[in-house]
Amino acid sequence: MEKGPRNWYHYYELMKNNAPLTIYYPICGGGEECISVCPYAHEIWEVGPMIAPMFGGKPRVRLRPFMAHPEKCRRCYLCVQACPTGALHRSDQEIRHPIFTLIKNSVKLFFKKRYGIRWVFRREHREKFRKNNPK
Repeated sequence: MEKGPRNWYHYYELMKNNAPLTIYYPICGGGEECISVCPYAHEIWEVGPMIAPMFGGKPRVRLRPFMAHPEKCRRCYLCVQACPTGALHRSDQEIRHPIFTLIKNSVKLFFKKRYGIRWVFRREHREKFRKNNPK
């Protein structure tokens, strides 16, 4: 059995094969916005260390959300709406252009009435972003 953090792709494939949602970790910011809106977060989501780049940067150990119990997901997709980068998406949809997806979703943040720019930059999310992305 492998010890220590695994590569992000391992978790991506696990979620793609077993969960209704998938996270494309290289564009995930790690602010845990998806977890904070999920009404069943404590039953479904976990945050764990994985080796992942962030926005095209160098891969390093970062804390990222993972759907540990996908069978308990109610498929309300609030987490998908709340994801500021577009990293979280339905498993039956592929992210074809990750950078384009990141830019498009970042621009959309200013126009979202729910889970918009003010919501993403709340103190809670800033602190989680700093904790999950050590320097």
